[in-house]
Amino acid sequence: MPRKKDHEPHDAVFKAFFSDAIIARNYLLHYTAEDIYGHIDFSVFQKIDTAFVSGRFGISFSDVLYESRLLSGAPARLLFLFEHKSYVPKWPIHLQLLDYFLQIWEDDLKNNRPLSFIVPIVVYHGARKWQTRTFSDYFVGLPKDWEAFIPNFYYWLTDLHKIPSKEIEEKVESEYVKNLFLALKFARNKRFTLENWPNILTFGRPFYRNTREGILLQTLTLYILNFYDMTESQVKDLNQQLPPAERDWIDSIPEIFGRKWKEKGLKEGRREGKELGKIEGKIEGKIEGKIEGKIEGKIEGKIEGKIEGKIEGRKEGMEETNHAITIKSIQKFPDWSDAEIAEFVGVTAEYVQQVRKALAKQ
Repeated sequence: MPRKKDHEPHDAVFKAFFSDAIIARNYLLHYTAEDIYGHIDFSVFQKIDTAFVSGRFGISFSDVLYESRLLSGAPARLLFLFEHKSYVPKWPIHLQLLDYFLQIWEDDLKNNRPLSFIVPIVVYHGARKWQTRTFSDYFVGLPKDWEAFIPNFYYWLTDLHKIPSKEIEEKVESEYVKNLFLALKFARNKRFTLENWPNILTFGRPFYRNTREGILLQTLTLYILNFYDMTESQVKDLNQQLPPAERDWIDSIPEIFGRKWKEKGLKEGRREGKELGKIEGKIEGKIEGKIEGKIEGKIEGKIEGKIEGKIEGRKEGMEETNHAITIKSIQKFPDWSDAEIAEFVGVTAEYVQQVRKALAKQ
């Protein structure tokens, strides 16, 4: 199983998109069978609190739950569990899903509700091939009749590795599922991502700041440029291919300003390092030789200045970036807890609480 930092960026962008009910609904309409979406009453399709979901078999920050009911009006509480994977799990996925089921049903019992019917959905975009197996396949050597004692169940899998990019692009009515899935599908193919920058980051219609579309575009762009550690000049050159609305929004992303801070800090650190190096070099030169000391001083000063400048610049840039993204996240996802936003942005829950209080006073 990969380290948390390896899949955390994928989890964050997935949750940001699938926490939007319109996107989740359009995914069901375009990526599941009619036997599934044809029975859903989308007039009561809404995201619910997932605080109680914390699987022991591979915890993922991107787990999202939606509640609906049957279109026929039959009494039922349908829950659609969206579980994102950027890697093939070490344990059978059934164990993690079963853990979710039990916690959801336990919550049903505590609240005197009928047991919910759960449709587990897994969206996968890892490099390895996903082998779909029944739970009974993991019990080798059992008599056939004994399979009746195994809790076999089906989960709906969307394996982006198997879906051609053209097919994803042709689903024009799928809102921004197309943009997200293209980014995830080629998350390990930088060349394709750069060549298809307009396809991934053109949202298809004008939008403005502080709107749902703008924040989603910002989130997706941040995911790409951070994942590939892209420079500001690279992003600006690629953005010339985008419509003006998308280009203007991306140019104003706080992360770009954060990178400017880092670059500014780096340059200032180098300049101060050179000056310090000259002084130290002159002092050492009096003792060990003026020329040799000046050279050593310059080298040491440049290295120290570069390191200090980079650290200070990165710190200031990230602080400003995190603050801006925290505000946007609170506005975009008002039902997220402080802990969820903290993990999404990369700050503490206490910091999110402070920002939330400051916004409430405005």
